[in-house]
Amino acid sequence: MANPDQTEVQDDDEREGARRLSLQGNDPPSEIEGYSMLRRLGTGAYGTVWLAREDHTGRMVAIKYYPHRRGLNWSLLNREVEKLATLHSSRNIVRLLDVGWNAEPPYYVMEFVENGSLGAYLAAGPLGVEETVRIAQQVCGALIEAHGAGVLHCDLKPDNVLLDAQFQVRLCDFGQSRMSHEQSPALGTLYYMAPEQADLEAVPDARWDVYAVGALIYHMLTGQPPYREPEIQRQLESAESLQDRLQLYQQHICDTPPPDRHHAVKGVDRHLAAVVDQCLVDDPTVRLPNAQAILNLLAARERNRSRRPLLLLGVLGPILLMSAMVPIFVRALDRNIAEMEKNLVADAQERSLLTARSQANSLQTELEFRLLALKVVVNDQNIIKLLTELMKQPTDDVVAEMKLLHGKLFEERPEWMQVLDAAREEADDYNDSHGRSQDTSWFLTDAKGNQIWRRPFGKSLGENYAWRDYFHGLDFQYDKDKVPDDVVPIQEPHVSVAFISENTNRYMVGLSVPVRDPDGKVIGVFARTLHLGDLQTRLGQDIQGEDIQENDPTHVIALADMRTWQLVDHKWLDPDILTNRSSGEAEQLFAKLKLSDQTIEAVQQAIDTNQNLPQRRNVGIKQPSYQDPVGQLDDPTAREFSDEYIAAISTMKSDEMPWLVIVQESANQALRNVKVMAERATRQAWYAVLASILTMAGIWLFVWQALSRAKDSRDASAGDSRGDRMTD
Repeated sequence: MANPDQTEVQDDDEREGARRLSLQGNDPPSEIEGYSMLRRLGTGAYGTVWLAREDHTGRMVAIKYYPHRRGLNWSLLNREVEKLATLHSSRNIVRLLDVGWNAEPPYYVMEFVENGSLGAYLAAGPLGVEETVRIAQQVCGALIEAHGAGVLHCDLKPDNVLLDAQFQVRLCDFGQSRMSHEQSPALGTLYYMAPEQADLEAVPDARWDVYAVGALIYHMLTGQPPYREPEIQRQLESAESLQDRLQLYQQHICDTPPPDRHHAVKGVDRHLAAVVDQCLVDDPTVRLPNAQAILNLLAARERNRSRRPLLLLGVLGPILLMSAMVPIFVRALDRNIAEMEKNLVADAQERSLLTARSQANSLQTELEFRLLALKVVVNDQNIIKLLTELMKQPTDDVVAEMKLLHGKLFEERPEWMQVLDAAREEADDYNDSHGRSQDTSWFLTDAKGNQIWRRPFGKSLGENYAWRDYFHGLDFQYDKDKVPDDVVPIQEPHVSVAFISENTNRYMVGLSVPVRDPDGKVIGVFARTLHLGDLQTRLGQDIQGEDIQENDPTHVIALADMRTWQLVDHKWLDPDILTNRSSGEAEQLFAKLKLSDQTIEAVQQAIDTNQNLPQRRNVGIKQPSYQDPVGQLDDPTAREFSDEYIAAISTMKSDEMPWLVIVQESANQALRNVKVMAERATRQAWYAVLASILTMAGIWLFVWQALSRAKDSRDASAGDSRGDRMTD
């Protein structure tokens, strides 16, 4: 050794040998008079620590054995005991109780710290911000006392920070410590050791402990020390010598960007992050000078945090006082808006209900007129006689004659056919002259449902339609191939459930009346069909007026059948949409157009409430929130009907026509003016509040900065003064 005061530096073989020696056996290296050994607390490179009980007092103590009297272990024991004796009065440094200089092996006794090391505590994961700051402040307090006594720790790490029963800090293991006037190097632990300390010629400096404090805080916040990555760890382990390892460590810190994981930790403010950054600066001339500077910054952070509520109160107080009027204004505005919306919704519902009832009456009148025209035909005595004779003929013969005479002159047709053709032509002329939509077809079936006459002539002639509701009047349709043998024709005039036309895929309705012989027996069914859309178009034009466009989704008149609760016509269901689909696709589409459960329940309740009235009338239902079934379809062209509507629904007066007329108006459209007014008023009110807040915030920001500058100036002066005293 060039200088006997210098600590020997162990090479790798010596370190491994010491480690093996310290791990030999589970019995203490020796028995010490006055102490009862209980268990081993830990094993290090230079010795073992045992928990013991002092026989006279029962006090728990920790005894550290050094396995060799000479060489490095003896030097470490001498150095550690010297420093602990110097710092005996410090409350944040573990206390020395006894020393066995002449024992074999040598030992010293120190107070037992119940909760073990901070390293063991951190094994469970990182600590919270406040706990980290508390421990860091106590570590700095211990370092300030040590530095004040001229002792530099030089190996600060989590394993050398103990926690007592109240989790207060006790700094331990001063084996690598140096007096401030010493010039001999001292190696710390990788990742906690300052880069300039990793040099066998380095001169001890208080800033080594500053770097270690920064690494300690970083570890407590993030769960690992700075700069420790798997790649550098592998390189350090594979280094051939201690000198190579130290150079690699220095180079890694200098070449790697400053660690910043602590910035992303929840609760770490910029002041605390700045403390860590200033401790971990690789250039010691820029690093914080001593532990007192760290403690000053942490204390300033605490003052700022404690002062913040008062400053915030100074800011928020006037704001809260001023904004106390805002809820009053907002509540008053909300009440007025709600009242206006309620009145607008009520007006819209009343207007829509009036429209729905008017259209229901018009639709009922239209259907009753068309039914009446059929009744007039089949009640004519001459027609009854002709049709009675006709039904006695074989159906195939009648159909064959009908097909044969197709296209023949009127005068060449048999009388029964002339009568029916004339009735159809008369109805067409009447519809034309009165602006009514034309029927899709007129037809006659026999008592078994076979179609024996049709205008216009079509391929359905001769087909059996006993499965259609207009034939049997059961308010549903059989499967075409599954008609019961006992099905019978209608006995009273009937409006069928809507059905999909086999030719157009559009919804149609059949109006049918029974054909009776002179004895009153039903011998056939006489019917007419029409597209619901054609019927509604004229009625909708009459009621909506010319100012509502055909494709306007904000105003809609729809028809629904109470027997199936499905829409049977709607503005969206125009021929272009329907004719481009197959019959099966059209069936699937209409199956989805069912009224919501809420609407069905509202209609049923209204009907139940009004069923005992002495005079039958339209039942009106108001729905302030109505969902259009079309808007629920997964079809881009139907999305414009997905708005929320204000709706009114009306039934028809006649039980024979269980249809609903639905008049709906977009809620957004109806309430648009109110919402615009509310938004404008609210925006102006908040502009006023924001302007006041910004004005007060500007004033208080100026005050805050002035106070901060004054406090920072005082803290800097105090830190410089303490630093000068320590340097002296």
